[in-house]
Amino acid sequence: MVDFKTVFKDSVFYKNILTLLKGSVLAQFIPLIISPIITRLYSPRELGVLALFSSLSVILGSIVNGRYEQALVLVKSEDEARHLTILSLLISFVMSLLFLIVFILFKPFLLGFFNEPDLGYWIYCIPLVVFSIGVYNTLNYYELRKKNFISISKSEVYRSASFASIQLTFPYLKSGLVGLIMGKIISSIVAPFYLWKTSKFEVGKVNFSMLTILAKKYIDFPKFTNFSILLNNLSINTINLLIPTLYSTTLLGLYSLMYKVLAAPFAFLGNSINQVFLEEAVRQKNDTAEAFDLTKRMVLQLSLLSFLFFGVAYFIVEDLFAFIFGEEWKMSGLYAKYLIPFFMFKFIASPLTSIHTAFEKQKLSFTLQLIMFVISMGAILYAYIYSCSFEQYLLLFSVLMSIFYIFRIAIILRISKNKIA
Repeated sequence: MVDFKTVFKDSVFYKNILTLLKGSVLAQFIPLIISPIITRLYSPRELGVLALFSSLSVILGSIVNGRYEQALVLVKSEDEARHLTILSLLISFVMSLLFLIVFILFKPFLLGFFNEPDLGYWIYCIPLVVFSIGVYNTLNYYELRKKNFISISKSEVYRSASFASIQLTFPYLKSGLVGLIMGKIISSIVAPFYLWKTSKFEVGKVNFSMLTILAKKYIDFPKFTNFSILLNNLSINTINLLIPTLYSTTLLGLYSLMYKVLAAPFAFLGNSINQVFLEEAVRQKNDTAEAFDLTKRMVLQLSLLSFLFFGVAYFIVEDLFAFIFGEEWKMSGLYAKYLIPFFMFKFIASPLTSIHTAFEKQKLSFTLQLIMFVISMGAILYAYIYSCSFEQYLLLFSVLMSIFYIFRIAIILRISKNKIA
């Protein structure tokens, strides 16, 4: 029997979640509410090109700063936090520059591989977006360390609002794809610029010896967490890179809309819970009983929300897509039905994966992400070898990933009980 009085205790913890949640909900609500307009202003193919551009940015952005920013919640002194922030920003700049060089050298090959010439010179803008992601991630954790949840919340809203306003404006200038890509670029700059102003971060005098010491001390973040997150993003976004090659960019547009809608509940709640859960888990990790109680309560709450939302969605999603986004997008609703089981369990597990950082289980996190990557790539390889339809691939992927996330939930609970070395 679930004791709901204990499930919803700890008012400070939930107040912090609510603060981040307000911004996260509004930030995700803006693109969702304008989606019925966007799907009538842009074609599935144009949205497919945007999805390709965004996927490349997200994959590279996931490794651009070595994930040193996550260590900001672990350091004790303010001077160490300042130098760790500088280290993360410096790595972001160097990595983004390297990515630009790669795109310049291999542009013809990349455009040919993705079978999308319209990506064209826009490919050179990806490193700028990637650098902006690195700066945003760093300042986000810097503000999280100081518990400035309101600043983090507002930054997400400003990013989303700027993207939406540009998307809605450019079609009337008959610019087509330009509006989508420019919206992505400008909005990626707006959020870190706002956090830079509100955080009042000052570089000050840099002690390069301390940068080296901190880089070595938290080397597990680039060694394991960095590649763990890369594998996670590859598992999710590789299909976006391969759909244009194996199928078409138009199909990618249909798929990307479906994924954005299904991922909305995680975007509304997941990121907010993840950040506050990390801060709270770090505080409670030396008290196994408290840490396990917190984690168990979160699993129960997320399970209730997930089964309720996705259970209802399964029966109405196909017709709902056609009604809201137009008949041209009805296939997106069909694709959604195949992936609902996967999203149901992902919604429960993903917000709690920061427990690996709190308990310094980066190696385990890397192993789990490697398993997920192998599953994802295995499903794609199977679909390619046996010439599966896109629907058959989605069904296979959904079943395998659902099993994986059930297993991951069990692992998260065992970590909270400190039963995994």
